[in-house]
Amino acid sequence: MAAINQLYANAARPRAPGVYVETVAPERTPAFRTGVPVFVGFVEERMEGEEQGADRPTNYCQLTYWEQFAERVGRAVLGGFLAYAVRGFFVNGGESCVVLPLREPEPARRFTALAQLFRQGGRLEDIADIDLVCVPDIVMEDSQPPRKLVFDQAHVFELQRQILEHCQRMGDRFAILDSLPIFDGKYGTQAELSLERALEEHWRELVPTDGALYFPWIRVAPLAGSDPQLVPPCGHVAGIYARTDAQIGVHKAPANEIVEGAVDLEMQLTDADQSGLNEAGVNCIRSFPGRGIRVWGARTLSGLPNWRYVNVRRLFLTLIRWIEHNTHDLVFEPNGPPLWDRVRDRLGAYCYELLQHGALKGRRPAEAFFVKCDAETNPLEVRMAGQLICDVGLAPIMPAEFVVVRITQSAAGTTAAVLTGAF
Repeated sequence: MAAINQLYANAARPRAPGVYVETVAPERTPAFRTGVPVFVGFVEERMEGEEQGADRPTNYCQLTYWEQFAERVGRAVLGGFLAYAVRGFFVNGGESCVVLPLREPEPARRFTALAQLFRQGGRLEDIADIDLVCVPDIVMEDSQPPRKLVFDQAHVFELQRQILEHCQRMGDRFAILDSLPIFDGKYGTQAELSLERALEEHWRELVPTDGALYFPWIRVAPLAGSDPQLVPPCGHVAGIYARTDAQIGVHKAPANEIVEGAVDLEMQLTDADQSGLNEAGVNCIRSFPGRGIRVWGARTLSGLPNWRYVNVRRLFLTLIRWIEHNTHDLVFEPNGPPLWDRVRDRLGAYCYELLQHGALKGRRPAEAFFVKCDAETNPLEVRMAGQLICDVGLAPIMPAEFVVVRITQSAAGTTAAVLTGAF
């Protein structure tokens, strides 16, 4: 081996005067990926072909295409929606996801099994490199005929609250939540959507920043049988998140996007129906003639104006994830001006890249972001505590949620001005 290395060294060493050109391939760093969800749901006790009592691990599985579900995850329980959610994710352009399968418990213990995952110290905290959380099996069908959806509204809301608390505690995850179904008119009609009132009552005492809720459920091709299946939309929406992240970036609102694989909706919404739901933070899925079924909302469940839009909140969550991935080498370095310069340069370069990709307002860096890491943010008492503090500010692009065309008629003729903005 030493002789081979010496041979290459001799070949690379210039022997005569002149100009020499060397081509050096840049080192490839792992891509920083967004739009990677974890799907939590129930699977059968045994995979097909396994013997009774086989000890199959229930750890999470990484999937990169839909066909891996059967071989790595197994068979979703009858009445569950885990398989539909994962399929919907890949149909809508998702590239990678994580599935955390749970052995099917007794129906009375399903909520307990899910809740244990989202408590502090739960297994879900050990999964790295995910930024979205989907739990399609909060509501399930009764496995016995006649198959009806079985759920308790109070349990559903409580579990969704725990999911949001998990995302906020982790600091780098965003929840995609499903609305309750509206079977038998229990949760409203087109004329009067009591879902709006239920949500306002439920979220009143919370400020759930890191999550968005989608309504209504969608109909898709069945995994078995011939009739379209009504399913929660979280998996399809997660695929749209991943698709827009890959095509444009995390700063693009995942809205006005076609829901691939959806053939119908649980109910058709009008502008009047959506007006109240939009203010309550519910993202509607609408069907438009000639334009297909689309996600028609991009709001979080937060009542804070700064975190109103999904893309804005996810932009900052992605910044947090990037910092965690790219600053580990700075820990235990001498806390002084040289380190402050390194931190400032590294974060400034990332923010400048965001500006170049159109994620931030302004034409110049000074208008789009600031990174401050100096003696002012790191006084003596901070350094004595072993801390380094860096202030980062971003001016994110807000989505044009409302586009207003103002038409003016005058003696000179009719003029039109398009005003865009989020009001």
